[in-house]
Amino acid sequence: MDIYTDAYRNGSAFPAVEINIRPSLLYTEEYSYLTRDELEVLFLLATTEMLAEGLTLFSFSGIKRQLGKHQQKITKAVNRLLTKELLYKNNNHYSLSQKGLAILSEIVKVQNAIDLHQSSTEFLQQIVVFDSNIPLDDFSSFLVGKWFGAFRYLSHTEGKNFIIRWQLVDSRSIASLEIYKNELILTIIPEKNDKQKLPYEQALDSLSQYITTFLKSLGVTPTTEYQGWRKSSVSKIEYQQKLLSWLNSAKSFLSEN
Repeated sequence: MDIYTDAYRNGSAFPAVEINIRPSLLYTEEYSYLTRDELEVLFLLATTEMLAEGLTLFSFSGIKRQLGKHQQKITKAVNRLLTKELLYKNNNHYSLSQKGLAILSEIVKVQNAIDLHQSSTEFLQQIVVFDSNIPLDDFSSFLVGKWFGAFRYLSHTEGKNFIIRWQLVDSRSIASLEIYKNELILTIIPEKNDKQKLPYEQALDSLSQYITTFLKSLGVTPTTEYQGWRKSSVSKIEYQQKLLSWLNSAKSFLSEN
């Protein structure tokens, strides 16, 4: 099974994951030069990129918003990671470097070094199909880096498919849009500890309306094929194993290119 695309279609998409790094890891001789904030930035980019076939690019505000930390802390962490060559910066977006991938794969191998916590076991999804191919350049330029209503831009992935991510205001809930030749998949993964019980269906419809309106302006006729709640079936252990496998394969791919 293709864990990047079929997982969404089959109702087993990975939930968002919080990375809780144990303090003892930070004081080992090998990793003492990495702070908790730096590790959290690295893991955020890695766990996001693992779910996509291609290079994921995070904006600075996206990193800050997703981690929920003060701007000064993120600025310091990102600058230190750039100095250590664990991150790349390209047009004000950040991605993992080969060295960053190598460091993370070693950390994940340390037994009990990290705890991976799923933030939700359910996700809301909408699949929109259309009658003709869309001009991806026009579509991506309309969406990348843009805010829509309660959605704040986080990151995007350029690869086999195009994926864009947003975060809901006053929440850690994530919305993602996967763009294929003849369909779009919109997904909202709620925050696990959502005490406000946000109206996710309404939020999904709102984002969908922005997107379908733009499709119609391009002469494309969109049709909602599916909308509803689905459950994840991926355990914490499975997620950690897949993360390690991906880190090693991504590291090998970068070294060959």
